[in-house]
Amino acid sequence: MQLSSFEVAHARGDAGRIIDDPLIRCFAGDQMVLAYVSRQALMDYFRVPGDQRISLNEWNLVVDRHLDGFKPIIQQKFEGDDWDIYNSYNQSYPKIVVTLQDMQRSEYPFSMDVLNPRAGFQPLR
Repeated sequence: MQLSSFEVAHARGDAGRIIDDPLIRCFAGDQMVLAYVSRQALMDYFRVPGDQRISLNEWNLVVDRHLDGFKPIIQQKFEGDDWDIYNSYNQSYPKIVVTLQDMQRSEYPFSMDVLNPRAGFQPLR
């Protein structure tokens, strides 16, 4: 089944304190699907030093900027039944976790440029 309506959950209330990974919501028909992008995967992919703190809001911006790169990863994992069930408030949702290996296998050019305000003013080479 084709997934649709991908969006990054920027406002998460109390859930943001429990699960500190960027969350992408999408739908398989009427069923909501949750895809978490592992914060550790992001740190490792971008080689962020362990002492550098990047907030959930900042990671959300990075993931949102590259949503087109995460969509095929999520779609492939969903179609391959590479997901678990997340239970919350008497509801069950398919839960996908995007890993470092998923990002590395993708040919999408992920970057953290959105966190560097000066990057928008650099000449293209």
